[in-house]
Amino acid sequence: MARKLPDLGEKLVAEIEAAWAQPQEAWARRRLLVVRLIAQHDFTVEQITRVAEVSRQSIFTYRDTLLAGGVAALLTRKRAPGRKPAVRGAVAQEFIVRLQAGKFRQARDAQAWIKKRTHHQLTESGVRQLLRRVGGKLKVPRKSHAKKDPAKAKAFCRRG
Repeated sequence: MARKLPDLGEKLVAEIEAAWAQPQEAWARRRLLVVRLIAQHDFTVEQITRVAEVSRQSIFTYRDTLLAGGVAALLTRKRAPGRKPAVRGAVAQEFIVRLQAGKFRQARDAQAWIKKRTHHQLTESGVRQLLRRVGGKLKVPRKSHAKKDPAKAKAFCRRG
């Protein structure tokens, strides 16, 4: 037997309809659709999952969020902030200036400077990624095979 969803109340239904009338992002529109279908009492939970393309758990999560905090709570996302970069702000500007001045001969030199300046230990691959991100390039091009360039290949193969 299908589980009955409780009545949301006239006040919440009016808030849902007011929010539905306003332009919303796709994720917010989907949440509002779910709670609108709950408020209409015409659909079962299984039908709502098919219509709104959300999981059964999401339906009950959205309903509980709506009942606890209203439409404003339903339309907010709780996302954790990303990691703060080890080199940022004034330190990043100083790092770029030192990089452009040629103070770092190797990635290990930059790694040591970052550790001394920020007290954060970056891996060497992390330092290389940081160097690429700020526009750092190798000072000396790496060796290439002689046969890669036809002009050089003829110079080495010329017999007299």
